[in-house]
Amino acid sequence: MSNLVTPTPEQRAKWVRRAILAGVIGTTIEWYDFVLFGTASALVFNTLFFPKFDPLLGTVAALTTTAIGYFFRPLGGFVFGALGDKFGRKNVLAATLVLMGVSTALIGALPTYDQIGIWAPVLMLILRIFQGMGAGAEFGGAQVMVSEHASKKNQALLTSLPGAGLALGIMLGTSFYSVLNFMPKNDFMAWGWRLPFLASVIGIGIGLYIRMRVVESPEFLAVTRAKAKPKSPIKEVFASHKRSWFVAMFACFAENSTTNLVKTFVLAYIATFLHLDSSIGLNALFLASFISLFTYPLFGVLADRIGIARVYLGSAVFVAAFIFPLFWMIDTKSVPLIITAIVVIYAFAVRGMSATQGAYLSNLFPTHIRFTGLASAREVGSAISGGIGPVLATLLLATTHQYWPVALYMISQALITIIAVWIGPRRTKTIETAKADELAHGTVKAS
Repeated sequence: MSNLVTPTPEQRAKWVRRAILAGVIGTTIEWYDFVLFGTASALVFNTLFFPKFDPLLGTVAALTTTAIGYFFRPLGGFVFGALGDKFGRKNVLAATLVLMGVSTALIGALPTYDQIGIWAPVLMLILRIFQGMGAGAEFGGAQVMVSEHASKKNQALLTSLPGAGLALGIMLGTSFYSVLNFMPKNDFMAWGWRLPFLASVIGIGIGLYIRMRVVESPEFLAVTRAKAKPKSPIKEVFASHKRSWFVAMFACFAENSTTNLVKTFVLAYIATFLHLDSSIGLNALFLASFISLFTYPLFGVLADRIGIARVYLGSAVFVAAFIFPLFWMIDTKSVPLIITAIVVIYAFAVRGMSATQGAYLSNLFPTHIRFTGLASAREVGSAISGGIGPVLATLLLATTHQYWPVALYMISQALITIIAVWIGPRRTKTIETAKADELAHGTVKAS
């Protein structure tokens, strides 16, 4: 309908459920795509697309391609974030979903180095760039959409739920590769590794169906009615909200760096450096992702009760404190200790930040530039910490053959986040957000 009506509580509850489901599906596809690429970089691409290197340096080259995808995520955050602030969250998020999924499926159809030579890694790099651009606005946009539909009393809980898609995506990706481990190695290297990439087309169809049924954000509609949309969202972010942008960027360092190092470098460390079965790391990551399905809402509820910034800060401290124990446990080569270490760092230590990031970052920016501010800051932080991290960690390991330089690097990322959140805004909402709330709870378009 095109009528303007006051939404009933039942309507608002339905809209919130749709926004959460769309966020979960989109985030699942995003992280399914990225865990496939990260896992394949550590286990497959180093020999199929970079065969002229020795195994460890081949892994560095493959992880560099992974990092390049992260470097283009900020471009996606700026471009699609600005489009989302000018034209709405819903359609932009549908476009990013298609861009990610199609790029991933095409990676599964690429010929290898032996078939077309240097064009193989070049084409993979191009698709990785498109994949990164789409992902650059996906998770941030999902967080914005849910946070703007949610009431402020349970904002942290509701914005934590799309994060379940991160865990589901990683579970799907790692379980797919775990099953493929039972294939004969020659078959796996010849064609088996392609199957998870090609399967992403299924997710595109499901995700689009759900996402197109989402109602546009009430807060964005309020800004539209008030004719308060900016001419240049990017320019306004840096003209009026520069401090919030830098706080948001640095606040993402610990979460992005730790998450991506566990998903890529730690798997490679276990399989390549310690010469253990690669299924150990994959199974541990699967278990940690499953447990994360429960720790996401747990930390969300905790943040709604004691404060978003407190939980975020406490999680960063936990990460810094656990880095050396993480490597001590992995270096024992004991399978139970390795699994325990990965579960603790991934399902608990870092999860307090992942669960509260949507609420924390959303409240740093007013509605009319929120998508641009959140997505761009988050993805610049992701490129610097998450993108460079696995490559730098692998180079440090190749140079020193010791884990402690990697551990110190990870701790440094956590300390940056601790300082950013400590000096950043502690209020639960900005003045501009409060005004948008008042407008959004008035008349909005019914669906």
